[in-house]
Amino acid sequence: MQLDTPTLVTGAIVGIGAILSAPVLYKGFSRRGTGVVYEQNFLIQRAPQYSTLLTAIVITASFMAANGHIPALPAMVLSLKGALPEAVSSTISWCGIAILLSGMVFMIGGWYSLGDAFTTDAEVLDGHKVRKDGLLKFVMHPAYSGIIQCIFGSAVAAVSPIAVLLALFLVAPLWLNRAKYEEALLLESLGPEYKEYAEEMKWRRLVPKFFPIGV
Repeated sequence: MQLDTPTLVTGAIVGIGAILSAPVLYKGFSRRGTGVVYEQNFLIQRAPQYSTLLTAIVITASFMAANGHIPALPAMVLSLKGALPEAVSSTISWCGIAILLSGMVFMIGGWYSLGDAFTTDAEVLDGHKVRKDGLLKFVMHPAYSGIIQCIFGSAVAAVSPIAVLLALFLVAPLWLNRAKYEEALLLESLGPEYKEYAEEMKWRRLVPKFFPIGV
């Protein structure tokens, strides 16, 4: 199967990211559901994960369409690469790859920054403390920020409007909602120390505080 350079680079970044994140994800999954405070709500726990998986599937199909491995009509719906001048589509793809790279740093770095407080679900573990190290110095939820960046960047790299819309209006809102829930949970469990950290971070959940605007 012949693939263009942006597709190969995107695949390589995702593959390397999977290898680097495997150890911390294994520990995070092993801690899942062990918290002293645990939320069963589907919209909090599973909806962000499933929406990310769904969008990743659409992105994969979009890359296949961009490389001519899907019939013309559905391919046009999934990716605009064939409809745009090569220089334009290539520039868009490489911009998306840059965003994907940033997202990988935030996502994997965020998981490692949480250390033994990291679990793949929203919960408070026994002995949970306020974390301020690593990427948590720059944004309150670096892993969630990274997930959104990875999905959005990959969608742009595939030149896929439908995947971009899913990333912006499905994936991002669901992870932001989960971030807000976690903050309420941590404020209740950790008290003033977490509030002090949040105020120090200017309540920047997804966009680092060194940017002039952001959520």
